[in-house]
Amino acid sequence: MKVAVASFEFEGNSLSLRVARREDFERLGIFSGAAMLEMAAGKQLALTGGLDVLTTESVSIEPIVLARCVSGGHVEDSFFEDMKARITDGVAAAMPLDGVYLALHGAMICGTEKDPEGVIISAVRRTLNDPDIPIAVSLDLHAHVTPRMARDAQIIVGYETYPHVDAYQTGAKAAGFLLRALRGDIRPVTRIRKYNAIVPVLGGATLGDEPMAQVAAIARTAEAEGRALSASYFPVQPWLDMADVGITGLAVTDGDPDAADAVAQDVLDAIWDRRREFELPAMTPQEAVTAAVAAEGRTLIVDAPDSMGAGAQGDSPALLAALLDVAPDTAAAVYIVDPAAAQKAQEIGEGQTAEFLIGASQDDRWFKPLSVRATVHRLGDGKFTYKGGPASGATTSTGLTAVLKVGGVRIVAGSFPFYEHMDEHYAANGIDIADCKIVSFKNLMNYRKLLGPGVQYIALHGPGGAPLRLQDVDWTHRLRPFWPADDMATPAPAPDCSD
Repeated sequence: MKVAVASFEFEGNSLSLRVARREDFERLGIFSGAAMLEMAAGKQLALTGGLDVLTTESVSIEPIVLARCVSGGHVEDSFFEDMKARITDGVAAAMPLDGVYLALHGAMICGTEKDPEGVIISAVRRTLNDPDIPIAVSLDLHAHVTPRMARDAQIIVGYETYPHVDAYQTGAKAAGFLLRALRGDIRPVTRIRKYNAIVPVLGGATLGDEPMAQVAAIARTAEAEGRALSASYFPVQPWLDMADVGITGLAVTDGDPDAADAVAQDVLDAIWDRRREFELPAMTPQEAVTAAVAAEGRTLIVDAPDSMGAGAQGDSPALLAALLDVAPDTAAAVYIVDPAAAQKAQEIGEGQTAEFLIGASQDDRWFKPLSVRATVHRLGDGKFTYKGGPASGATTSTGLTAVLKVGGVRIVAGSFPFYEHMDEHYAANGIDIADCKIVSFKNLMNYRKLLGPGVQYIALHGPGGAPLRLQDVDWTHRLRPFWPADDMATPAPAPDCSD
């Protein structure tokens, strides 16, 4: 059996100003052929899980391309078109094929195209020119799944966990179904159901008995009872300002579209029924710092509106301003994207003190730069290796980076946004968070891995590229009524905007 494999992953955000261009993807690397297989080997990526399953079964693998980028606003049109052509040309060159596996995110948007993954899947389907050649797709739990995706891919499987710890297993699951389809053991069909609703990401953990964990249990039960081969839930990346974005239930069954519809509806209703429970308490920066100083132990302050993992710029100075106002002598650490500050620190050197303008260098819609007199504590290249999560073992960089010290506060000024896992970026810059009373994180979930006795968290609310209060966003393209802007007792279906 011969299977073509490709991976093109990016999470968009309509409220973010960041544009992902070729050079942004190249920062993590764009790989093809043998280099793609070498890069994926030993990682915890969905792609790796899929490759390992296919390799174990002695499938002839045709590796096309692997490209990833940190979350942001949208992908530049020209780069997307190049990547789409690269994938379809690779499929065409590998023909004849028995199947295709695509590791995608599911919430990519481009300057023009708002359903890029759907376009890619459809383009692959046309290239195959055979509706019976199965396409298997793995997606992030926050994917914006469209009818076009479900129409042209027989198999779609989403991550089951948040924090994401099962990317590898999801890829393996998708590839496993693909193999079963190739052998003729199953005739997979995928169906989705969607409501015109979005829910906050912060409350979407699948840990313990939290609301999304309850949804996950319903999906796993449907699988265990044989009502579906696979059931997935997609609370969606909520900061996508498009009419057809909404919470989604999805099911894959063995040749039974009606059963797939029923299970998908059950999963969707499980999300809807818990919609109010996804909203968690949050504070302003001033309130959060005041509470953290008074609390026992260490407090992780989650700068939710500026979450780089959600696509925001990572350059909001709001929390830093509150720290310097309320607790300037408290041991604290914050990361902020500010390439100009990092460059200035490099020029004046370690141990030197100067005036810096910090923050709002990438996005000044809500804040202005903060004037700070700081000492250059440490300089570095920002390189670190992830200790866990989907990118476990991979090395990345925040670019030219400087640690600036003001009283007890250490400001890690980096040149690039990145996906925070735990505290790897702080450790790489000589900061042991165990020595800190307050630590800032610009990610909406992975910080939970650092919680425990004597370590609690406080989330921030306020303006930014990833605001918690979705009902307060000035949406342009969403259709009313939708939750949570409208307090609806009965859900409205999400419109189908597929071509």
